[in-house]
Amino acid sequence: MQKVAINIVRFNQDLALLEKCIGAALNQSLDDYSVTLTENGSNDSIESAIVTRFGTNPKFRFVNNEKNLGFAGANNRFFRNANSEFVMPLNPDTVMPPDYLKTLLAVFIDPSVAAAEGKMLKPDPLPDNSWLLDGTGMTISRARRARERGQLEVDRGQYDAAQDVFGVSATAAAYRMSSLEKVKLGQSEYFDEDFFTYWEDLDLSWRLRLAGFRCSYVPHAVIYHSRFAGQSKHGFLKPAEFTRHIKSLPSRVVYWDWRNHLFSIIKNDFGWSFVRDLPFIATRELLLFGYLLIIEPKLVAGLPDFVRLLPRILKKRKLIQKCRVATSSEMQRWFDER
Repeated sequence: MQKVAINIVRFNQDLALLEKCIGAALNQSLDDYSVTLTENGSNDSIESAIVTRFGTNPKFRFVNNEKNLGFAGANNRFFRNANSEFVMPLNPDTVMPPDYLKTLLAVFIDPSVAAAEGKMLKPDPLPDNSWLLDGTGMTISRARRARERGQLEVDRGQYDAAQDVFGVSATAAAYRMSSLEKVKLGQSEYFDEDFFTYWEDLDLSWRLRLAGFRCSYVPHAVIYHSRFAGQSKHGFLKPAEFTRHIKSLPSRVVYWDWRNHLFSIIKNDFGWSFVRDLPFIATRELLLFGYLLIIEPKLVAGLPDFVRLLPRILKKRKLIQKCRVATSSEMQRWFDER
């Protein structure tokens, strides 16, 4: 069994971007790991160019899924066959410095840590040579709004303390396979494949928390990430900015983002902390849905799909709640933190 298996899922990303990501991933200071590029139904083929560039490296391999299984499905298939102690679903728009993986894995000396994320920075410095943060661990509010902590803030060392976080972004997080085995749905559904893509990492982090595991932030593990669909910096507080952000995204992304975030709440929330915060949750969800319908009316087309999937989501909720060990009061601390 190898130490770490890294999986880069490709869906139409260009060759130059992938060469940077793969090249950096193969240049880690850790010895016992592998890097796989998984082709996931792209409209073109780069297999020949990629194999020519990296095929002689014993740590690299190329896999073709033949069709788009989504981020969740593609990584689940990889996890099933990884035969490794840790797995890392790595976004193709990332660049890992050589010490990223080794530094990140150090936190797993504690067996209760199931997942860990480093400090994500935007790929280019600002004119004054400072850096914008892309994320430092996932937080969640009383209204159950999940977001990457610190995203779009200037990095001034305000997130340089190692600590537990509610969850980790699957952009460049490492997961302990033995922990994933304990929270999987069915035979091998680690990420929820009904999500397809977006917020599957929130859902998985939540399930890990409910099972009593920890998610950790490791600030000295630094990685650079471009990010296609980030978050609006101020949300509803600046409607014009929020509207521009939503309008810049494809309709299907807006739908997946709304649907999967709500599915995560439906599957995982429970107890007095949920009852206490229900007015916040309901208010936000109703306002968000109404607002999205106004600025992105195509969202209506996704409602039959939402209704179709809801019974399956509720069945998964029963499985999750039956196996949870965390209490409502233990979970409440994460919803109280700003």
